[in-house]
Amino acid sequence: MIVPSVSMIMYHELPSLKNKKREKIPEGTLCVVCADLASGIHYSVASCNGCKTFFRRALVNKQTFQCQFTGDCVVGKSVRCVCRSCRLKKCFDMGMDPKAIQHDRDKIRYTKALKKKREEEKRLKETIIKEEVGSPQSIASDTYINTSTPSSSTMVNMIDNDHPSFDPDAQIDIKAVIDDLLRIESKVKLLRNSFRFESTLSATSCMYSSCLLDDITYMADNTHPIEAIIDPFECTVEKLREWFVRDLSLMLEWGKCLPIMEGLLLNDKLALMKAFAPIFPLIQLAFYTKNDFECDIVIKLEPDCTPRPIPERLNYPDGSFIEKGGKPTNSWEEMHAMLIDGCYKMMRQLKIKESTFVLYKLLLFHNPDADGLSSIGKKTIECERMRLLTQMFVYLSSERGKDAQTIFSNLLMMSATLSKTASFIKRVFDFNHIFNRTNDLIDQLIIVGL
Repeated sequence: MIVPSVSMIMYHELPSLKNKKREKIPEGTLCVVCADLASGIHYSVASCNGCKTFFRRALVNKQTFQCQFTGDCVVGKSVRCVCRSCRLKKCFDMGMDPKAIQHDRDKIRYTKALKKKREEEKRLKETIIKEEVGSPQSIASDTYINTSTPSSSTMVNMIDNDHPSFDPDAQIDIKAVIDDLLRIESKVKLLRNSFRFESTLSATSCMYSSCLLDDITYMADNTHPIEAIIDPFECTVEKLREWFVRDLSLMLEWGKCLPIMEGLLLNDKLALMKAFAPIFPLIQLAFYTKNDFECDIVIKLEPDCTPRPIPERLNYPDGSFIEKGGKPTNSWEEMHAMLIDGCYKMMRQLKIKESTFVLYKLLLFHNPDADGLSSIGKKTIECERMRLLTQMFVYLSSERGKDAQTIFSNLLMMSATLSKTASFIKRVFDFNHIFNRTNDLIDQLIIVGL
């Protein structure tokens, strides 16, 4: 009689152990509700922690929701928090079992990650309160910046200029943020340079739909480069309006890709979009304008040595341009001069790279004073903006060394110029709206409102 050895017993038990492991979901499995990465089988289906917690909370607390639209809202990773009614309906449709909920368990509490995040936000808020007036948090109290001289004490408490020392982990985080922003920006540029896409008709509907920048088919159909040679022509108010609507459409898609948007209420998202709407098309125009002359050269000699002013222009991909003339006599001309002198030239004199530009644009978007923000949304944006301010200065210091403080200060001053230029463009469109009510994105986001 052969007595089985311990090794033989273990060998025969191995298959059962393997089968037990195989009961776990395969790596990369997506949540059946929102298509985010699933964390396991919850209530009989593969789902992420977010949808698992949402389903349990809704049933344990006996919550009822009502859809504000037609009951078929998109429930995806980036928009799953928009309509709770349709999200709960999809949870049931995908097979989540309410009988699997253990009602005798404790009430749902914060996860460790969320608890850690709340503690960090609390510490950050305490730090902000302790800071002196004139440090970066004073900037967060204005619409865009504190217009006092930023070189006085703007960055005193952030860093010792003579002996800069940064947390290596912080630099890694900044690089990850910038890499993600550059990826999004590359898609925006492709659409903008080909200008083939249909502009969005409704800002609210757009915020409910999935992001077109992630739609491979849409991007392939709308990003073919323009091969024909385009002759430049002067931009009219009608043409400028057309480009503003295009850029506002791109702004909505760009905004839906930002991580912070996932945790905001729909009204908070729209409030941020409305506040940023007059700025986004202007800064895109100023940064992506390409001219054959240097901005610090203002005259050119003719063959007879007679000086001739070089036209100072901002141009769109279709060849239309706005040009700075002599002394401005109206809002239209003053807008040209302010945008060219205060933004276009400034960015080139500071030698702003696209990596800095995308981070700066994200900073401008986080406006805690946007009209319509909820109290929770305002606090969230305030904390995120403070973090972005610090990140931008750390990044500039690592990239530009001793010039960082000058560049940082000038960028903040440029924000005031953009805000003032936006007031001029609003005046132009407001007058145009009296005679031409189109209910496009300009009317919805800049003139009339949603």
